[in-house]
Amino acid sequence: MRKELIVTFLVLICVTSGAQAQLSQNLSIGNPIALSLGNSITAYPPGTDAIHYNPAGLALIKNKYEQYKLQTAFFRYEGSVSGQSPGVPFAPSNSPAYRQDPILQGETSRPVEVDSVSVYLPFFGHVELPFLMAPGYGFATRFKDRDFVFANSALTLQAFGYTRDEDNIGAFNGQQFGITRIAYFNPTIAMNLSDDLLIGGSIGFSWQGLGIKNRTRAVLHSLGEIDELLEELDPEGALGLDLSPYTDVGTLEVDVQDPLSLTFTLGMLWQPSPWFSWGLTYQSPGQTKMRGDFRISYTDDFNATMLRLKPAQNLLALLDGGPISGDKEQTGKVELEYTQPQWIATGISLLMMPQLRINLDVKWIDYSVTEQLEFQFDRNLDYLTLSSVVNHLFRRNVGSDYSDPDILRLPREFQDVTDWSVGIEYYYNDTLTLRAGYEPRSSVIPGNRQDLLIPIGEADLYGLGVGYRVDAHSQLDVALGYLVSKIDIKPGESRSSTSTIEGDSVYNPFRGMHVKHQLEAYIFTLAYSKHF
Repeated sequence: MRKELIVTFLVLICVTSGAQAQLSQNLSIGNPIALSLGNSITAYPPGTDAIHYNPAGLALIKNKYEQYKLQTAFFRYEGSVSGQSPGVPFAPSNSPAYRQDPILQGETSRPVEVDSVSVYLPFFGHVELPFLMAPGYGFATRFKDRDFVFANSALTLQAFGYTRDEDNIGAFNGQQFGITRIAYFNPTIAMNLSDDLLIGGSIGFSWQGLGIKNRTRAVLHSLGEIDELLEELDPEGALGLDLSPYTDVGTLEVDVQDPLSLTFTLGMLWQPSPWFSWGLTYQSPGQTKMRGDFRISYTDDFNATMLRLKPAQNLLALLDGGPISGDKEQTGKVELEYTQPQWIATGISLLMMPQLRINLDVKWIDYSVTEQLEFQFDRNLDYLTLSSVVNHLFRRNVGSDYSDPDILRLPREFQDVTDWSVGIEYYYNDTLTLRAGYEPRSSVIPGNRQDLLIPIGEADLYGLGVGYRVDAHSQLDVALGYLVSKIDIKPGESRSSTSTIEGDSVYNPFRGMHVKHQLEAYIFTLAYSKHF
């Protein structure tokens, strides 16, 4: 009766808590037991990957343990951008009228496609692949005095990326994108405080990298007001803009990385009886300061406009602008500070009968730490100089400072999330174990900031797996995970993609349009583990 009451109580807690979930949290670890159980393993940490899920679980190792694993993932992207431009006239005296956005090329809808999966790697940058593949290894050993266990493993904590053709409409909201975090050194110690209470802790040494290539466009009717302002100051029109509200600005490329970002993970595992265990894990924030290179290549139309504005750069400086280079291409150094969010997970594992185990987890992740991404360039960029002027003139509309001549701020406004998951394990016989799990994952990106740069919204993760005991000391585990995520951004709904607010120049490529997208991921992982 005690079991049934505890299960009912915890299920109610999980169902009534907010079903918010993570971006790529736990999806790239590559542990088949975790994947098949929907990541419900805080109280049932598996092998050396307990370093991440709950380091206290390593204290269960009696002598020596090794694990070899391999993970592959296939992604399917499908979406569209549709609708009509708002049709707001743009007709200052010395500029033509632009009533239709040419991005749809005369169609009512264009597909959003991805040419290939790509991963951003140390030394290599973007690497395009037909599918993702990542090997892994970990070990743990109990020292002769048997007071504690030492373990280490390499973990891929975050990996997401893609490449789109430059002619695809999605290239204006991410032609190429990759973000990766690799914990390459994770020394961990775990020990027993008592017969039923275990603790553990690890220090993570990680590499963090980010690469973005983006076609950029100016979707602003407010350019007409700037043109009229220049016309008043220069009646002969020498400074007039050769720029429509829908002109392609050019292509921006950013490659940054931080070779050393530190975190720590603490875990506790309580096992007061053979049928019940409770786990708790905390991981600290990971502060990174990524540095690297940038390049922005301007279109002929945009470059011609900046050359015409160059004589007025002192005037633009009064409007938060600055000097104009007039170069067709600008390159240099760039910095980005980024924080990997802290998180807490707690869960229980219940052996309901000799053949059946049920795991339940609840997780909280501090994603609200990412309010914006701020890129600090080592020089003024012509694109940001003009964007800063627009931002200054329409600050009341947009309510924030998006850019300076040498700073690009991309508002993200991520929100904290609380997630739950459930996993079931059935011991078919002494050799074969069957597993299944489910984890609902709601978007950490609010609806008013959804875009195609990170096309992940509300999602569901389903896991299935099998464990096969090869002999008394070794086991083979395999799992298949399926994740599906959809986003549906109405015209004007998102200030990062479809906004119609004047002044939303950084960055809003699909003004007044309708964006729909679906992402499907098929994840396969296997692991061979051996006890000595």
